[in-house]
Amino acid sequence: MPHRSTTERRPTNADPAASSSNLRPARARLLLRLALLATVAVLAPVLTTLVVAAPAVAIDDGTLGIRPELESDFFHINLAPGAAIEANAIVSNHTDAPVTLLNYAVDGQSTEQGAFALAAQADAQTAVGSWVTLGADSITIPADSDLTVPFRLSVPLTATPGDYAGGIIIQSPPIQGDTTTSDGDAALRLDVIQRQGVRIYLTVAGTAMTQLSHGALSWERSGDAVTFTLPIQNTGNTILYPAAGLSLHSVIGATTELQFGTPESILPGSTLNLEATLPQAAFIQLGSADAQLVSDAGTQQISASFNYVPWWIIVIILLLVLAIAFAVWRVTLFVGRARRALAQVARAVPAASKDLGDHAGNNTAVPADSDADAPLRRPRR
Repeated sequence: MPHRSTTERRPTNADPAASSSNLRPARARLLLRLALLATVAVLAPVLTTLVVAAPAVAIDDGTLGIRPELESDFFHINLAPGAAIEANAIVSNHTDAPVTLLNYAVDGQSTEQGAFALAAQADAQTAVGSWVTLGADSITIPADSDLTVPFRLSVPLTATPGDYAGGIIIQSPPIQGDTTTSDGDAALRLDVIQRQGVRIYLTVAGTAMTQLSHGALSWERSGDAVTFTLPIQNTGNTILYPAAGLSLHSVIGATTELQFGTPESILPGSTLNLEATLPQAAFIQLGSADAQLVSDAGTQQISASFNYVPWWIIVIILLLVLAIAFAVWRVTLFVGRARRALAQVARAVPAASKDLGDHAGNNTAVPADSDADAPLRRPRR
């Protein structure tokens, strides 16, 4: 039979004091864990409240301000055609006196330089400015306090898909300026109207189309500087953020890189001009300008000739050309006259030789029937 070894283990009597000392650290750790869990359970609602109630970044000038209630900078809203939403704006009065303000909604627009702007109250509102409904035309904010201004944004069923922009304006009463006159001219007074606004970016659900068209690349020189202009237009239905670079190539092989000013954005349907400036242009430029336009709509290449010669150099060149042409004309005229003179001489020499020959023949010829031996006759007296 195979041998199988066994080991008999007998329990030993543990020391009660040692056992008690081993249980104390474990019990302490358990109590500590329970205390931490209880603390987290108690503080969790408070921590959640602190995160949710974090103040939004205000859009104000230190006196008055307006901001979204739940966002940090602007309103960003997505709606389908025919849908509506209610939201709140927070208006702040940091002064020590109550203030009454006008509040109204307007459309957003892109300036020709690429900045975002809110339309004037008197402008026709066709999108966000006409889709926002406010509770009142004016509001009064107590001193050093905030006021919640509710509004409703309703998208018409006929609204086309795409991006829209607008805003809510708060406007202070006009501040009357001083009246001035100059040398008896008509009086002039400048009143100041302060406006502040919070933007509303709205996306109407549907098919997005990113399209960006451009015009011809042009340039204009003023002194030593040359300004390049590239007109662009957003022909799609989404907000675009284009950027463009410019490469100047010379016939001698030199290349200069420029960057067009980057616009903040270009709204659908808007047109703006991108500009780049070459501060110190070459004295004479012969070459081309190549622009690269990059956006969500793709990359486009635009080229134009870039040739520049100072006007006075052109005048000098024209004068030189005229002088050379005049010299050539004079030489041609002289050569023509010389050729005609030589031709006349050439025609005159044979004629003269013939006349001389005829005259000599008449003086030496003897008639055939004459008598050579006849005596000479004296002439009669």
